[in-house]
Amino acid sequence: MPGPSLHGEFTTQALLDTVVPHAADLDIEAALTSALESGAEGFSSVLDSIPQRSLLFFDETVPVRVVLRLSNCSEQTLKEYLPRLDVRLEACVLNPADTESPKDIIFAGAISAEEDPLVVVNVFEGEKGSGNHVYVVWKISAFLNRPRVRIQSPCVVFTASATLRPRTRSDLPPHADDYLPSLVPAASNVLEALSSDPQLSSTDLHLPASRLLRVVPAALTEDPTYSIGQQSQHPIRIVPVAGARIRCTRLNTFSNTPATIVSLELEATPFQNSDVVFDRIDLKAFDGHIESLSNVPELQPPLSLRPRDDVALVYKLSPDYGADPTVSTTSQASVLDISLEAVVKVSDDCQPRIAMAWRTSVDLPQPVNPFLGGPSEASQRTSRPTSLPVSPTQNGDPSGPSSVSSSSSQAGLTISFSGPATVEVSKPFRWNVFIVNRSASARKFAMVAIPRRKRTDPRRHVARPSSSSASNKKEEQLAEAVTDETIVHAMQKSVAGQDADLVPLSSDVRIGPLLPGTCHSTELVLLPLSAGPLQLEVVRLVDLNSNETVDIRTLPDIMAIDRRKVDVNP
Repeated sequence: MPGPSLHGEFTTQALLDTVVPHAADLDIEAALTSALESGAEGFSSVLDSIPQRSLLFFDETVPVRVVLRLSNCSEQTLKEYLPRLDVRLEACVLNPADTESPKDIIFAGAISAEEDPLVVVNVFEGEKGSGNHVYVVWKISAFLNRPRVRIQSPCVVFTASATLRPRTRSDLPPHADDYLPSLVPAASNVLEALSSDPQLSSTDLHLPASRLLRVVPAALTEDPTYSIGQQSQHPIRIVPVAGARIRCTRLNTFSNTPATIVSLELEATPFQNSDVVFDRIDLKAFDGHIESLSNVPELQPPLSLRPRDDVALVYKLSPDYGADPTVSTTSQASVLDISLEAVVKVSDDCQPRIAMAWRTSVDLPQPVNPFLGGPSEASQRTSRPTSLPVSPTQNGDPSGPSSVSSSSSQAGLTISFSGPATVEVSKPFRWNVFIVNRSASARKFAMVAIPRRKRTDPRRHVARPSSSSASNKKEEQLAEAVTDETIVHAMQKSVAGQDADLVPLSSDVRIGPLLPGTCHSTELVLLPLSAGPLQLEVVRLVDLNSNETVDIRTLPDIMAIDRRKVDVNP
């Protein structure tokens, strides 16, 4: 079994580095073999002979090779230590020219233990004798997220690390026995001196000395943890190759089927001189259906953009109110998912793929009242509304909607809550919260949901004359008791508990900092405890800069259903 010195020698002589090849389908084995046969000796010179990327893109999934070089490593040693090697990779965005600039980790991942690495062995003969270099190569796909901070002249640095974890029982061969090692004498018998007693001759007395001693596991001290770090870093310039944004406009026309126009703008940035081909454009609305208004063949995927090109795709988002357009719903917001994929045509052998996906909230108009009609030419005014929404009492539809939402504008903020209209008792559900900062300063908040508790009827508390005070004489001039102690005791026994029917599980949600004009999406987790209509008392926003509070009381109504009672009483 290898000792600690062999562990240290294995990690001390090891070198670790990363390679981002120019061609995604590079044959790394052939590239290493060609570099070694051409006379490259140093580890850096061998890796530098491989063509690598000089420019990366945000939102790109880039294949990275992690290369480990071992010196004078036998096949048995490699089989012994390689399964116990944990390899990790991190990608950090920074400005190499400015040491005080902020850094942001945009990727962190680990090599799967089930992945079989590539092994290349190079045998050499030198002045000091013969030996070998073993190159172990892993492949990992790193998705380069956009940094959360603004960095001037950003570059990405890949950093690999390897840790040799201690030996565990699962790493031992099946025939190994830690309790009775081979060629090791057994523990002495403490009761061996009593075997000569004639009265105990018929009894086999045996007590090993190891049962009386404290046993310390030897694996904790024999196999310490060793780490292998990357000594050199290679900054690679990174830029956004494409951008996308979405704009929503509500139609201000008289119609029984209101709609929202959604404009998806695609842009190819001027930071590179390659075509960007969008081969997948997908929009999905949860509370409505999407209809494309850009049905011309030139605007259908695959859509090719040159640098500085800007293309807008127009869609019509209609609320899903059912077959009858006059059926009302309290839904005023919809969740819209946007998913984009594109290929950057850098060269014939280098065509990286980028992917963008995000979720946003869209305010949907309510269906209008068909009995109001449009404004006549004689009565048209700028302040007259084009239509009025149908209230729930006008349509007579007893069925509840699939989702509910509400919006509120206070203290320079626009806050929208959306969630399911019908929930099940004792099963948590989520409210989606969408906040837009419309003020002129950055804001930072803490959101707290306050439940509505049952309150006793104050009219029950009626002052009754005390029986003891009624017997007093008037000449003593003593005030009568408000309530007799027996009545107080009876009221305390019969008082209802201050329980909440809707309990928030998200105790404290932090939001921000939100810059002016930016938005943020978060969630509130709620737990219904009783059946029937439920509602929170208030959702309170606490400004962490000024400690000012804003109470939001316009919240969606929730209908809780007890499935157990429904199943018992169909």
